[in-house]
Amino acid sequence: MMMCKAATRLMSKQLDAPLTARERISLRFHLMLCSACRNCEKQFSMLHRVGNAYNGTIDKPQDGTSPGATTDNVASDQDLLKVKEAMAEAETRRQN
Repeated sequence: MMMCKAATRLMSKQLDAPLTARERISLRFHLMLCSACRNCEKQFSMLHRVGNAYNGTIDKPQDGTSPGATTDNVASDQDLLKVKEAMAEAETRRQN
């Protein structure tokens, strides 16, 4: 079974490039069993959206509309607060 460290590497990699079929299957299987990594994947995704919004490089939505046509791509203040809370919780767990 894949270890969490390898899973987080794949989560990061998939934000920049497509995973191979084997990587995708391995990651999905690991995520089915590991709630900590599921939370991590959500955080990676949110941070990626926030980073893209900050840099003004939000990807065009798949429906063909312009990025400004929807606010789903932009993290709200509440989303940012959730990220901060999750990062603080992860840091606390790491220290324990």
